[in-house]
Parts: sequence; C-alpha cells; structure tokens
Amino acid sequence: MTAGYKGVVSVRKISSRSFMILIMTLAFFAGLVYYTVNLVMHTAEWVSVPSNTHLPAHDKLEYAGKILDRNNVVLAQSVEGQRYYNTDELTRKACVHIVGDNSVNIATAVQTVYRSKLTSFRFTGSFLFGLGMPESMKKIDDVTITGNDFRLTVDSRLQKVALQALGDYKGAIFFYNYKTGEILCMVSTPTYDPQNVPEDIETNDAYAGAYLNRALSASYPPGSTFKLVTANAALQTMPDITKSTYICPGTEIVGGSNVSCYQNEPHGLLDMKEALAKSCNIYFGKLAVALGRDRMTKTAEQMGFNQHIEFDGIETADSIYDVSTANDNELAWSGIGQYTVLETPVNMAMISGAIANGGTPVKPYFVDSINELSQNTPTLGERMLDKPTADTLREMMEYTALSYSNLDRHFRVCAKTGTAEISDDGTVAHAWLTGFLIDEECPLAFSVLLERVQTGSAEAIEAANKVLQAAAEYYHA
Repeated sequence: MTAGYKGVVSVRKISSRSFMILIMTLAFFAGLVYYTVNLVMHTAEWVSVPSNTHLPAHDKLEYAGKILDRNNVVLAQSVEGQRYYNTDELTRKACVHIVGDNSVNIATAVQTVYRSKLTSFRFTGSFLFGLGMPESMKKIDDVTITGNDFRLTVDSRLQKVALQALGDYKGAIFFYNYKTGEILCMVSTPTYDPQNVPEDIETNDAYAGAYLNRALSASYPPGSTFKLVTANAALQTMPDITKSTYICPGTEIVGGSNVSCYQNEPHGLLDMKEALAKSCNIYFGKLAVALGRDRMTKTAEQMGFNQHIEFDGIETADSIYDVSTANDNELAWSGIGQYTVLETPVNMAMISGAIANGGTPVKPYFVDSINELSQNTPTLGERMLDKPTADTLREMMEYTALSYSNLDRHFRVCAKTGTAEISDDGTVAHAWLTGFLIDEECPLAFSVLLERVQTGSAEAIEAANKVLQAAAEYYHA
C-alpha cells in the first residue's frame, strides 16, 4: 500500500516537472521568436542611430542607395563599399546641406534623416534567412545591405547658381514651387566639400556654422519683409486702410521714442501701396501700434510665427513674434521686423507662396521618390490670409518689385526687400528679398538672406536675380 502510494506521488512529481519544463521551453521559444522578429524589424533603426559604434559612421553608407536630383543627376552613390559624391566640386558644395556627408552632423540632410531607408539594413544571417542566399549579396556580419535610391526635387543646376550668387556671404537661398511644394533650390553658406571634408572644419572660423542649413534651422530679424505681416493685419481689420494717407516726415516720435526711415529721408504723402514700395518705417510702425499687440500677434501666428514647420521628417527652427512685454515704441519697431522678431527663410518663402496662392501655402518638400515610388503630394498648410487680402498684397508686391531695377524681367515678379539692422550705427545688416513669380510654367516663391552686408538689400536682389535668370533659362518656354 505504502509502496504504491509512493509510486503515484513520484509519477505526479514527474508529470508536474515535465509540465514546468514544457512551459519553460515554450516561453523560451516565444521569447526567441519575439527577439528575432524585433531584430529583423528594427535592424535599420539600430544600425542608423549615431550612438551605434558597431559600424563606423563612414561604413553605414557603404552600400547605401543613390541620391539623385530632379533630373537624375547623381549627387551621392556607393561603389564597391565606398561612398562617393558628384564628380563636380561645385555641385558637391552646393548640395551638401540637402544630401549630407558621411557623418550625421547636418541634422536636416537626407543622409541623416533617412539613413535607415538609404541603407535598408536587414538581418539575413544563416541562422534565419541565410540558406540559399546568393554569394553576390553584400554582407556585414549577418546583415545584408540593399540600399534604396532617393530622387529629390532639387535642381543641381540651380543649386550651383545659387551658391555662386551667395559669394562670400553667409546666408541662404530658398526657391520652391508654391503650387506643388517642390523645393527646387535650397542652398546654405558657409559650405564645404563632403568628398574632402576640411581637416580644420571644427576650428576654422571660416566654417563656423557650416553644419547648419540656414534656410531651415536658423532664424533672423526679418526687417521690412515683415511689413507684409503688418499689412495683412491692417487689411483684414481696417476696411478703409487702402484709402487713407499719411505724410512721412522721415522721423517721428512713436511711443515716446524715435522711429525713423532709412537715413531719416521723408517719403511725403503715402497710401499703403506707396508705403510698401518705399518701405516707410514710420507708416508701418504706427500701423502696428494702432493694431495693438493682440491683433499683431494673432496675425503673425496665422502666418507661421511662434511655431516650426514640419516636412520630410524635419522640424525647422521657430519663427518668433513676442510683444507680450513690449511698449508702444517697441511694438512699432516689431511692425517693421525689428525689436525681437525672428524668422526662418523657409517661412518667409511660404508667406510669399501663400500670397501667390490666394492665402493658403503649400507645404514644401524635397524627397520626391524612394525607389521610384512617389513619397509626397501637394499638402496645404493652414490659411495665412483671406483671398481678397492676398490679392491686394499681390498687387502691391508687384508694384513694389517694379522699383527694383536690377531684378530679372523674364517673369512677372512680386517682391519685397528687407534690411534688418544688427549694428548700433546701422551700417551692418542682414539683407532679405522675398517674393514670387506670376507664371503658370514657373510658379516659384523664394526668399534670399545674406548675413552682415553693408550695401542694404541690393546684394540680396542681385543674388535672387541670378537664380531667376537661370530659372528662366531652364523652365520658361
């Protein structure tokens, strides 16, 4: 009896242990499957993070796909385990802030933002997928690299023209199709050659800010280009503003302190159209005070301020308009793009694009396709201004552009300059030009920004003019 009872207990113990072993075995295999699936699904993410030291930075692009411009010009490609850039040095320098280099220093470049898609690392080790794998497939350990090709919207020909137009200035040039959102030209300086990165790029002041795409990641005082925002606020809230006139004395006390026009020059009798064309500071400064902080802030935010822009997996720098603590004199200066106002070149171009589009901007993008599969379609942003106001501003900007004698006349151009003073004596400033073309074949909106010029906005006009002339040659029938 006792022996039989012990036998039953032993059998039960064995059964219990077998069941536990079975559970543990199933759990082990479930964990292995979960780990393997995650490894396969997220290999690209692991490989592409900057902190991964298993593969050196330059090796991550060994077998990456090609990067092409809109005309299928090769901007970057991998050949026999080496990353190469366009054979023309000027093209390489003009496109580096869009394409990137072998590092991840340019945060907004394709080779940084889309590194995992460019490389498309997939685990294909013999323990899982290796059986029958062709020997010709390239491998690093158990990773097979099948790079994806990227086709961009930019035109490398325009890129080169824009880089040369910037000359020795630090700055940015941004041109995009305001109907489709395609970025055709986006150049930032200073620049460098990604094929032969300067050894002193980290220490030489000439390369200070070379990793920064100034079109997207830098904000500047907008100067008189901001008068478009102030004009928008007035046109939407002051029904008779276009009929009213003002006599500009060249300098006037506003809010207890002086507001002056360029070199204190009187403009005489003005309506809004003439005030914009002659860029009268006092007119728009007093207008900002009359509108008040709340209205100015609301309109600025409708036009992209106090926020960033997102496209192609990128977040731009913010454009800033904050007059919460401003007195009336400071509010006046904010209305002409001074005080603490800051703007990105990309947002400035989008404002011009919105005016061209009847009030609503199309979001920009520069990745056209991956492996010939389209990645973007035109996407409307938030409405910046109503259509009647946009039409009025378009007319005013076209009238203003007629006063810029060195601006290209192949197109109907609408434009506004800006000179944002950054020195106490007013001799050093950032020079702006923003605008758009009224042309169905070439619907471009643009912004040009040159840092620290001493010749007003003339240099910005000349830089834009060179790109416009090239656009006329390449795109205009």
